[in-house]
Amino acid sequence: MLKIRIVLGMIMLALIVTAVAGGAHGAQKTEVIAPAATGGNVEVGIYQLSIGNFDLAKGTFVADFYLVFKWVNASISPVAFEFINGRAASKEKIFENITNGSCEMWYRIQANLYMSPEFTNYPFDAQYLPIIIEDAKNNNSAISYRVSQDLYGYDNTLTVPGWKVEGSEILVEDHEYPWGEVYSRVVFAIKLVRDAGATAAKLMLPPIIFCIVSGLSFFFKADKITHRLGLGTSTLISAVMFHLSQTTSLPPLPSLILIDKIMISVYGFLASSLVATTLIYIDEEFWKDVDYTKQVNRYGAIFTIVFPFVVFAVLYYFV
Repeated sequence: MLKIRIVLGMIMLALIVTAVAGGAHGAQKTEVIAPAATGGNVEVGIYQLSIGNFDLAKGTFVADFYLVFKWVNASISPVAFEFINGRAASKEKIFENITNGSCEMWYRIQANLYMSPEFTNYPFDAQYLPIIIEDAKNNNSAISYRVSQDLYGYDNTLTVPGWKVEGSEILVEDHEYPWGEVYSRVVFAIKLVRDAGATAAKLMLPPIIFCIVSGLSFFFKADKITHRLGLGTSTLISAVMFHLSQTTSLPPLPSLILIDKIMISVYGFLASSLVATTLIYIDEEFWKDVDYTKQVNRYGAIFTIVFPFVVFAVLYYFV
């Protein structure tokens, strides 16, 4: 009987020790999985008031806007932000409310920024003027930006001379640096487009006039060959000068842009007209074949009209 009691006592003692050890192990495990407050989400809003000193050739502009931060975790601060595509000329904090559970901060900023112009469809191009913001100290493990859906856009009085404001967009992306750190980044951009009607009237009307004037030479009589040559060469020189005037303000570009393709097609029209005139001149001076002159004039006019469209199609779709 005594042995049985000793055995039962040892079993009870073992159960008690196991329960105590299990309880201590459970408490330690709970402490390990408890999440630490290492960062938080910050909502960002940008409301653009104006754009000034926009220089397309240099890709620079001045942006005047409100920048808004909203976040919950009062232990973090988004004040160490910087502009990736420029520098702030002035930065004024106009509102701040830091409370536990609701934090908000407003800035009024003027910044000298730069963008990468896109000239492929010049003069019917569209340009994006970005504001790119990133925290200068905290990577995305500490501060992760989010878009504030009700606090971004632009003022309805915002205008840029020579351009139409078509809209704005905002997005958040993660940017990884070569040393392995990843930073949250906000990109807000205003989209500018040219007025197609005004652009066509200003930049496309002269080339059309050059072609019409040069095409009138096909109505000249064969004995007016010197007038035809003078008309063709003068319109060709005028077209070249016009082309240069439209592209000298642009930076050096590695490929043909839309205005280049249009003007090359115009050169094709003017050159075809001059070739037909030259063939007529040769016939008048040497061959004296009236029927040949009429055929050259007729088929030369048809070729001159069709050729620039073929040239433009090839340049537009294959170059």
